[in-house]
Amino acid sequence: MELLSDVFLYVIEAGLQKNTDFATMTFAFLQVCKRWNEVAIGSPQLWVWLVPGTFEAWDLFKSRSKDAPLCLTWETWLPESTLNILTDTEVPRRIRQLDFTGTHEQLGPILSALDSRSTSTTSSIRLQRSRYGENDNREHLTRFFSSSFPKLSKLDIHDFLPDSTSSILTTSNLTSLKLSLTYNYDHRYTRSQFLQVLQQHPNLGKLDLMGGLFSIENSGGLVPVVLPRLVDLKLSGPDEVIEGFIDLISMFSPLHDVTIDFGYGSGPSLAARVNTTKKLLTAYYGCKGLEYPRKATHLTVSSPYSWQEDLTINAKFRSTSVSHPIYNLELHFSGMMNAQAQKIIPLFPLNHVREYSVGRLDLSMDDWRRTFRKMKGLLHLQSGDMDIGPMLNALDLVDEGVHRAAT
Repeated sequence: MELLSDVFLYVIEAGLQKNTDFATMTFAFLQVCKRWNEVAIGSPQLWVWLVPGTFEAWDLFKSRSKDAPLCLTWETWLPESTLNILTDTEVPRRIRQLDFTGTHEQLGPILSALDSRSTSTTSSIRLQRSRYGENDNREHLTRFFSSSFPKLSKLDIHDFLPDSTSSILTTSNLTSLKLSLTYNYDHRYTRSQFLQVLQQHPNLGKLDLMGGLFSIENSGGLVPVVLPRLVDLKLSGPDEVIEGFIDLISMFSPLHDVTIDFGYGSGPSLAARVNTTKKLLTAYYGCKGLEYPRKATHLTVSSPYSWQEDLTINAKFRSTSVSHPIYNLELHFSGMMNAQAQKIIPLFPLNHVREYSVGRLDLSMDDWRRTFRKMKGLLHLQSGDMDIGPMLNALDLVDEGVHRAAT
């Protein structure tokens, strides 16, 4: 029964992620046979999702979920009448996960209904705020975030920054933090304020930041914060913000997943970008220098024609087994790609690369030759969008240790 219940839970969660019609698709397994129906009805964790399609059936979900923690999702297009469910005093105290999407005016009633009754049990909050057709009144969000969140571990906020001293940032113990600003907001953190936010959460394992979250002011003398459990880092935004952020954290332990999107900065410095990339690679490989890095089995280099960013670094660690770890590294260039490629590609531990894929990167013969001379263990070379001939000419096949496999 327990195994079957776990399978049903997986089906439901997968359906939610794919925006499957909850009422007609997700619970189809109830009709397979009597046994499956009995197991599903007797599994409270399957009946905790308050999402579009289940609000009208709250009485049914309430009886079958028993006292299990609830997950509430509220979308912009839902009628306000759906908020009547929150008049049931049992709902706020059982909420574990909150997922909001809407303008300030739309979020106001639901946040007022929740008040502080739900914050003591909530472990995950995702809020995507829209500014379309509204004034910029932040009263409801400010009041909600001033509550205490002792069990909050995951916070994801889009287009709103709580005050750095808000209770949501000072009374919680976050393991995952995602903040993004896609508008040019006047309200941003200073670097010292953002450092104080990070200092409140030493258990962060995942950090995802997008946009100009803090202003670049002269704040020398800041001591970087140590995040010993940080393994997943994603940064996207102006060059100067990414460079400023890197100076705020001490790369204490190896990172497993890294995604960095440099772009739309005000006159990015290639030297500063190279220095930032070096720090990130040092953190990814988990050593003070790059002399003895862990081995990277795959390196992809390409230059997509994109106006959104001119350099993306993507490093993914996948451990299939202790004895056969897999490290994937990707670089994507556009804009000043040749100048960047000449400076940044050599920073990678090319001597450990086994597979090398490249596309749309127009480097000189000497540039290719310098790159390939460092690939002593190259087993596979692939070119998707350019003539591989010049690369093969640059690949000196008589060099010791360089293999002859190419496609």
